[in-house]
Amino acid sequence: MVFEELLHYITTEYRAMKTTIYKIALAVSFFTFGVLQSNAEAPKRNSIIFFEVDDWVDVYVDGKKVFRQAAAEGNLGEEVEFDLNPFIKGKIDPIVEIKLTNSKCHTCETGNGWKVEFEVYQEDESVDYIIEEGDSIGGSVVFTIEYDWGYI
Repeated sequence: MVFEELLHYITTEYRAMKTTIYKIALAVSFFTFGVLQSNAEAPKRNSIIFFEVDDWVDVYVDGKKVFRQAAAEGNLGEEVEFDLNPFIKGKIDPIVEIKLTNSKCHTCETGNGWKVEFEVYQEDESVDYIIEEGDSIGGSVVFTIEYDWGYI
């Protein structure tokens, strides 16, 4: 009888200990996963922030148009940030091109002013800040700049 009680006690304690070990292992797993997820590196900022655009700007990556922003008379209302990450991810040294088009002004006799102001971020660092303006009758691309993204 003592032997059976001892065996029952050992078996019960073993099961309880086994359950506790599984619970601890599960808790440690969740904790480790959470820590690893919170420490995962966020993608670096690769973007263009437009402050002024008159009349519209297009962004191309390797010759494919990926973004267009228009504004009446250079008034965006607020800055517009375009995230390049989805378009440059996995590419080796993509070419990023920015083109500003000035609308044709049918009532302008002497010219039609245009302006573009933007800042370029590569890997979280500001690498270029551009303010360009001019005058043209319009209806065509008036400003173009190209970035060889791997060599800025």
